[in-house]
Amino acid sequence: MAPTNLGEIANQKPRLALLLRNGSRSLENEGEVVAMAEEMGFAVEVMRPEKTTELAAIYMVLNRSEVMLGVHGAAMTHFLFMRPGSVFVQIIPIGTEWASETYYGAPARRMGLRYISYKVKAEESSLWKEYGKEHPVVREPGTINARGWEETKRVYLDRQNVRLDLGRFRRTMDRVRRYLESRRPEKVEEEERN
Repeated sequence: MAPTNLGEIANQKPRLALLLRNGSRSLENEGEVVAMAEEMGFAVEVMRPEKTTELAAIYMVLNRSEVMLGVHGAAMTHFLFMRPGSVFVQIIPIGTEWASETYYGAPARRMGLRYISYKVKAEESSLWKEYGKEHPVVREPGTINARGWEETKRVYLDRQNVRLDLGRFRRTMDRVRRYLESRRPEKVEEEERN
């Protein structure tokens, strides 16, 4: 039986649902990310939601998970299936900061989730290889976004993938792990006694 609240995971590995994209904004080193998360003690369940994926299947995975992780995109709306107190980690590609915060970060916090953003550095974006580190697409996304939605979509949404710096991303996942450990029943009972 799946845990119904974070307090029931005391003797289990925390469940991490990794939502992967097909096409643009894909996670190029997904296998390495999964291996790292598992090595850190997470039980990882990989999902690739398609247009035909039943919502009930997504709900079942996310509702029993303590963490949802994914690259910015429409599938991040599935955070709505997470339980309050769960962790939502959004990987934010270059040029998508405003939409990431407005459409996912702020609503997730209002819903009672622990929201953690991981902002991709230039070297982690496929745009760095395509345009070079000095190009405005990489250095000044605001100037490109100011040209309008079509340009933002063309450059940042339709043509960008990410390859995470595992050392840097590990620090983010350490934050997630520390947060979950602070919510374990033995920790809560200890705090109540003091």
